[in-house]
Amino acid sequence: MKSLQTAIFFFFTLCVFAQENIVVVPAQGPYNASRSIEHDLIHTKLEISPDWKKQYLYGKATLTFKPHFYSQNSISLDAKSFDIQEVTSKGNSLKYDYDKNTLKIYLGQTYTRKDTVTIQIQYTAKPNERIAGGSDAITADKGLYFINPLGNETDKPQQIWTQGETEANSCWFPTIDSPNQKMTQEIFLTVDSKFTTLSNGKLIASKQNSDGTRTDYWKQTKPAAPYLSMIAVGDFKKVVDPNFKDFEVSYYIEPKFEKYALNIYGRTPEMIRYFEKLLGVKYQWEKYAQIAVRDYVSGAMENTTATVHGDFIQKDNHQLVDDNDDGVIAHELFHHWFGDLVTCESWANLPLNEAFANYSEYLWANHKYGKDEADLVSHIALNQYFDEAKEKQEPLIRFRYLDKEDMFDSHSYAKGGRILHLLRSTVGDEAFFEALRQYLNQYAFKTAEIEDLRLVFERVTGQDLNWFFEQWFKKPGHPVLEVSHDFANGKLKLNVQQIQDTLYSTIYRLPIKVLVKSDNEQVLHEILVDKKQQTFEFLSKSAPKMVLLDPDNTLVGKIEHQKSQDELIYQFYNTEHIATKLNVLETLTYIPEDDTTFYYPPAEKKIRKLLIDATKDKFWRVRQFAIQKFFDYDGEDFLEVERALQYRVIHDERSYVRADAILAMKGFQNSQNDKLFRNALNDSSYTVQAAAIEALLASKPSDAVELVLKFDTSTNPSIFAAVANYFAEEASPLRFEWFQNHLSKMKGNDLYQVLGIFGTYLVKSTPEIQLKSLPLLSQIAQNDTQWYVRFAGMQTLSLITELKEVRILMKEIITHEKDERLKKIYMQFRDI
Repeated sequence: MKSLQTAIFFFFTLCVFAQENIVVVPAQGPYNASRSIEHDLIHTKLEISPDWKKQYLYGKATLTFKPHFYSQNSISLDAKSFDIQEVTSKGNSLKYDYDKNTLKIYLGQTYTRKDTVTIQIQYTAKPNERIAGGSDAITADKGLYFINPLGNETDKPQQIWTQGETEANSCWFPTIDSPNQKMTQEIFLTVDSKFTTLSNGKLIASKQNSDGTRTDYWKQTKPAAPYLSMIAVGDFKKVVDPNFKDFEVSYYIEPKFEKYALNIYGRTPEMIRYFEKLLGVKYQWEKYAQIAVRDYVSGAMENTTATVHGDFIQKDNHQLVDDNDDGVIAHELFHHWFGDLVTCESWANLPLNEAFANYSEYLWANHKYGKDEADLVSHIALNQYFDEAKEKQEPLIRFRYLDKEDMFDSHSYAKGGRILHLLRSTVGDEAFFEALRQYLNQYAFKTAEIEDLRLVFERVTGQDLNWFFEQWFKKPGHPVLEVSHDFANGKLKLNVQQIQDTLYSTIYRLPIKVLVKSDNEQVLHEILVDKKQQTFEFLSKSAPKMVLLDPDNTLVGKIEHQKSQDELIYQFYNTEHIATKLNVLETLTYIPEDDTTFYYPPAEKKIRKLLIDATKDKFWRVRQFAIQKFFDYDGEDFLEVERALQYRVIHDERSYVRADAILAMKGFQNSQNDKLFRNALNDSSYTVQAAAIEALLASKPSDAVELVLKFDTSTNPSIFAAVANYFAEEASPLRFEWFQNHLSKMKGNDLYQVLGIFGTYLVKSTPEIQLKSLPLLSQIAQNDTQWYVRFAGMQTLSLITELKEVRILMKEIITHEKDERLKKIYMQFRDI
């Protein structure tokens, strides 16, 4: 499961100014044990057909199972919001009790663990009758979703798809909905003949029916957890990858994106071969398909043999110039080893699924794009965790969560991935991957918990690794090291103090490297930090110019090492590590929020020179960061700064860098730059085109209207935002229909990002235009599937509360909102 937002946000660690001694109390919920196993599921056969009009699923489920150990005369199944018509076994009706959540079936006799039992359940699934739930990661939990079921929404296809994790597949078929069950399956799915279907395993047969429908028979012969079952129905084009012959690799995609399918997904075969070689374990399943669906409730989901992506992954070539979604694709594929082949036995052990999948993003980036790109992946992930740690600090393996959905956070994902990299650094590459090979082989088609992983690593290395697993997987928080150094009489003294709160965390044992560099020598020392305060001494021929703790950036923690400006500048020029360079730039250009001196870092000559040099760095993200610090620059060495930015606009290979260089210069008032901007209107990247539009419009050219009208039909969110900003300032009533047409077709993060522009337009518009916006904003604020988009709709309404109709509408929205997060947020509007 990929649960993070698809947009990329960059967070940066402050190694000098930030004081991280935060006390966050871990959740103290009840102990959440693994679900007791009374029966073992063996096989599930489903015969199902959807009713688009009613949004029902008619089904017959045939379940085969056996008592796990103790003899049983009943079985309890998860079956949420069903109508149960009949339950039978061997042709005989069985008695049952049903409370709309649990179906308890009385088997008519007592069975032992030597017996195999088969039952049939005739039912109707009604997912829309389920009380809404969800989380930040998975925004709804009704399992089965009908998209545009009546076909009356323009520009949106009719689709059906499912989302099972965590325990929502029991909203469309009866099962034991727990990760510590495994089953094989068959699905007979009857749909209108015009639709394409996808499910787990292989498509065995398709039968045309006399009523114009078709029944597709899908079969998966290897066992997987129930939450990994899926179906999808819709107008999809299937593209089989011609570059892989071991088994079928295919991509299901909306027709208008069919020609881009191999550009979107085409690295998948290389990923499969790479992961197989790296892990020493072959891909174990019958096929590998990927599909993109509309209005998806998460990022992506690793359903066995059939990964579902949100439609963000569908991009044309102009969008792919900016970036691809290899990280998400690798993440879900890697789950087919960690999560699907070996499954966490309980949600408390979720990092056994998600930490590994997160780490695959680093592994793939390093293999395909090089170490710098991989280090950036790691740097972003680590700081996502740090950002979350300001509000919550939990053990990775946590049995006392308040809700199982809480497990899907930056602890399980981002921090977990970084801890696996630290474990790799601790035991060495050969031992790390040998342990993974043994773990996968030992627990294939089974479940595991964290102690199973530890024992495998101990067997391979011959070491007691309880200390590592205890502090990194079972304790909340992270180490915060306060570091200082001084040099005298040929000795370098390094003072290290662990300053993290230890009420809930611990004093860490940290084998860590120290790089000491002077003009004449470079020495790498290894130390063990395992006390609250320690001093280390090293002999050195001369005063060091750089003392760098954790030079490889493997520590899952913070280092606050007070250094002079000259030391930091030297460090930038004498390191190859991307995270170190970015931290130096962030530290030297950091302006505290409460600063009243109006200090502007580029105004200082040494920092300005460093930033200019950084615009020439070999890695794009360093160049981009430096360029962003020159936005609207008007200080000394202006021409040198401008030339550096102009060069990037013309020559930089990375579109994000070109775009930011344009935006940095938009206020420079140089007609030569206008020529660059106009040339950039034809760039291969939408992001660069949008930046050029914004920069040109900032100078209010005589052909401004002609310019925006050239791009006003674009559906790209970046270009839309650039044009919308112009129309918002113009605030013409004639532009309302344009805003309405575009916004009604947007969704998710794209819509969230631009609603503020529409708010600006409305604030400057007449009450008549504001009233015309209410149906659109009401639809967004009440009915959008994403809670944060509904919130953005509400925020936009709050800008025009002078209208009585708006206040009435907002009260109605507050009354009907069911999401607990929004209900708390909406308390601010209670007196409206």
